[in-house]
Amino acid sequence: MKKILYILATAICLLTSCGEKELPIPERIRGDWFCESTSLNSTKVSVYVTFTQDSFTLFQKIGEGAYRVYQGTYTLDTDASGAYVLTGQYNDGTPWGAEYILESTSNNVITLTAEGITETYTRVSGGIPAEVRNSATAVKSSATEEVRFL
Repeated sequence: MKKILYILATAICLLTSCGEKELPIPERIRGDWFCESTSLNSTKVSVYVTFTQDSFTLFQKIGEGAYRVYQGTYTLDTDASGAYVLTGQYNDGTPWGAEYILESTSNNVITLTAEGITETYTRVSGGIPAEVRNSATAVKSSATEEVRFL
């Protein structure tokens, strides 16, 4: 009987430890993410973003247009209430349009909230699709009239 209980206890330990380990939010944000939104004047926006340790690459498509690529740096801090605040700046020196409150319920979902708008990003397994990366046009200047999603 003790052997059966030992085997059962071992099996339970193995099964419960095989799940995905929840990472701290500063580590959880790193990776490739996708968001499809309609919060930009009811226009469909598709966004892929890669966060590394302190930089980002943003691929955005507004409406039926082509993907545009923006790059820059970001900072993830906590405010006085303990909430995570995400801010950033594009490589041309333009700051993001807002500060975002970042929340995450799992390793595969992050939520960014700013000025009453909430966008949910899901982790992209296998990375950002090659057709998005290969077809995107790099934007290097703030002289463009296009709205930037972040």
